[in-house]
Amino acid sequence: MFNELIWKDGEKKTVEFMEKRGFKVVKTNFSCVGVELDIISILPKAVQKKNLKIQLKKLLKRSDRKEKKMLKISYKTRMKQVNDLLVITEVKARSNDGFGEGKESVSEQKQFNIIRGARYLQTLPEFAKYQIRFDVASVDSGEINYTEDAF
Repeated sequence: MFNELIWKDGEKKTVEFMEKRGFKVVKTNFSCVGVELDIISILPKAVQKKNLKIQLKKLLKRSDRKEKKMLKISYKTRMKQVNDLLVITEVKARSNDGFGEGKESVSEQKQFNIIRGARYLQTLPEFAKYQIRFDVASVDSGEINYTEDAF
């Protein structure tokens, strides 16, 4: 019961965290093919482009002239490839980090099951068009550590 409360609180905080960053949360605790997917969201193209622009500015500040030119070419190419993204987020919540961080407990078997659930999602018309990314939100002692493209 105590662990369930910690997990529910961690999931709620993760949803708030994601929404503040532009994710559109579509479903939580979605069960399919014997798997529960914690959070299913869409990361809009516009948000991704904004994030890429911010990353580029940071890189340009510490690059020389030749690197800047290459970065700008790479950036333009990447911007053309960006589309809305389906993000499956596994939430791992802990009351303390005595057993390691939450993201460390996403085993290969758990990853396999999440991927199996994602494949099922892609058979549904509303999700068929999206590329998928797998993230892990580790809520350790109330603090969120969000890992994009975790597996």
